[in-house]
Amino acid sequence: MVGVPRSRGCRTCVKRRVKCDERVPGCAKCETYGQPCPGYDKGFRFIAGKPYRTKRKQPALQDGGISGKQQPPSFDASSAFPDTGSSSPDSRLVVPPKSRPTIFVSADVNVLQSLDVLIHDFTQPAPATQNNVLTHWYGILPSIYGCSRTLDATIKSFVAHHFGKTCQNEQIIHFARLSYGEALYRLRKSLTHPSEAFSTHVFCAVILLCMYELFADTENPESWMKHAKGLGQLIKARGPDRYRNDLDITLLKASRSLIVMHSMFSGESCFLASEEWHKMMREQYTANMSRELHDIIEEFFAFFTYTPSLVHKLYGLKHMDVSTPQALQVISSALEEALRLQARTAVWYEKYTKIAPPPTEVPSWRRDPLFPKILIYSDIVYATIWCGYYSCMVIVHESLRTFSYPGPHEAMVIHFRDQICKSVEYCGGGVLGPYRMGFALRVAMEVADPMTKTWLIARLKEFSKIYAASQPENNVAVLSD
Repeated sequence: MVGVPRSRGCRTCVKRRVKCDERVPGCAKCETYGQPCPGYDKGFRFIAGKPYRTKRKQPALQDGGISGKQQPPSFDASSAFPDTGSSSPDSRLVVPPKSRPTIFVSADVNVLQSLDVLIHDFTQPAPATQNNVLTHWYGILPSIYGCSRTLDATIKSFVAHHFGKTCQNEQIIHFARLSYGEALYRLRKSLTHPSEAFSTHVFCAVILLCMYELFADTENPESWMKHAKGLGQLIKARGPDRYRNDLDITLLKASRSLIVMHSMFSGESCFLASEEWHKMMREQYTANMSRELHDIIEEFFAFFTYTPSLVHKLYGLKHMDVSTPQALQVISSALEEALRLQARTAVWYEKYTKIAPPPTEVPSWRRDPLFPKILIYSDIVYATIWCGYYSCMVIVHESLRTFSYPGPHEAMVIHFRDQICKSVEYCGGGVLGPYRMGFALRVAMEVADPMTKTWLIARLKEFSKIYAASQPENNVAVLSD
C-alpha cells in the first residue's frame, strides 16, 4: 500500500519532532541553526503488509544510547574533561536490563516530553520571562535534540537526573549516571574530531555536563570545577568570532558566570576580563530582552569579570609579609583596582536603578528569626543582577577595609552581606534557585559572623538536596581564616 507522511513540516523538523513554521522556500528553524532546509516534498512510502498497526517492540538504544550487544569502551579522562568520579564504578557503560527505566529508553519522544517538563520546572517559582537567558537556552534544547549523539546522551543524563531527584527514584538516577558516562565517552571522541570539536552541539553538551556536575555529584561537589575549566578552555579555543549567531551567544551568556566562578575559586586569571571579549558580548545583542537592559547587563558583567583578580590579590596577601616591598606593591595595585571598581559600579548603579525597581522589604515567609524581613523583587532577572551587585560590593568594601582605606567599609560589608541573605527566600526558590544564589552565598560566607555563618550553613544544606555544589563543606571561607 502507499503511505503519505501526515506532518506538513520540512523533513528536518519532522525528524527532530519540532514544530515547523513551513516558511517557503525554507523554514526558519533550519536557517537559525545554519543548516540548509531540505524542503517539504516527502514523496510516497511503499509499506508492505496489512493496513493496521502491529504491537510496537521496544527499540534498542542506538542514537545516544547503548545496546546490550555493543558497548563503547570506558571513558579515559583527559586533562580538559577528567574523570570526576561520577562515571565509576556505578556508571560503567553497561545498563542492566532490569534497571532500565522504560520512560527514558523506549523512544526519543519521551526525552522530548521530559524536556518540556524540565523546562517548566526550571522556570519556577516565578513565571518564565523573555529576559532570562538561562531558561531561553533550555527552551532551545528540544529543537536541537537528535542532531548529535554527544548532545543527546548529555540531555538524557541531565533530564533523567532531574526526574530521578524529583521522584526520589534511585533507578532513574542510576540511569542518569549511565547516560552521563556515555556522554563523557562521546564527548572525548567529539573533541578529537576536526569537524565536531568546535561545533555548537559539542559546546552545548559541555555546558550541560558542567551543570550536571553542579546538581548531581554529591561525592565530589568540586568536580564541577574540572568541567568548568574544560568549558573555559573550549570557549577560549573557539575564539570570540564563533559567537555570532543566536544559539552560540545564548550558550556563552548562559555559561559565562561558571567561567568567572572557576577563575575566582581556582586562582587562575579570567580570560573573559579582556576588552576583546567584552566588546564581542556587547555587540552581540540578544533579541529576547530590551536593548537598554542588555547594555546594562553587559556593563555589569564586565565589572564582574574583574572581581577574581581582586580576590586573588587579597588571598595572596594572607601568605605574604605585608612589610615587604612585594606585598606593598600588591596592596597598592589591589587598592587602585578596588577604588576603580567602586567608582565604575557607582555610575552603573545610577543607571540600573532607573530601569530596575529596587527590592521591597516584607515579612519572612518562613518567619526567619535572624532575618524577619526579606527582600522581594519585581522580576527574577532583576533580582539576579541585584544579588550580583551585592556580591561585588562585598568584595570591594572588604578589600578597602583590609587595606584600612578611610570609610565605613565594615558596615557596608555587613549591609551587602545581609542583602544577599535577605534575598534567599525569593531568589532561592525552584530548581534553579540554588544555582542563582550559589556565587552570592559563597561571597557572604567569606564575611559572615558566627551567627550568620550558622544560618548560611543551614540554607546550604537545604539547597544541597537538589544542588550538590551547595554542600557546606564546599563553601568554606578562605579569606577570613
